[in-house]
Amino acid sequence: MELKNLNDFYEKQEYYSYDELHEQESHLTTRVHELTFFLNVASFSVIMAMMVYIFITMTSSLVAVPAALVVGFIVFLVCKKGIKKIVHLLMK
Repeated sequence: MELKNLNDFYEKQEYYSYDELHEQESHLTTRVHELTFFLNVASFSVIMAMMVYIFITMTSSLVAVPAALVVGFIVFLVCKKGIKKIVHLLMK
């Protein structure tokens, strides 16, 4: 596209609707939030399974399951914070 003067520029200029761009971004962010949610559920499930297995081998099931729930949730939160810090350091 060759522009010869300012009027030519105004005739050939293309405008983008910001509403359409914002709508596409919102779909993308919605998908990212859904993916994050399912990854959190999956990682918590894996951590819970490991904690229940470890605690059942050491104690009775009446004590192991509640203890595994608490410890698994704490380990999950610590892992999430650690991953955030690592990603933040890598992005610098």
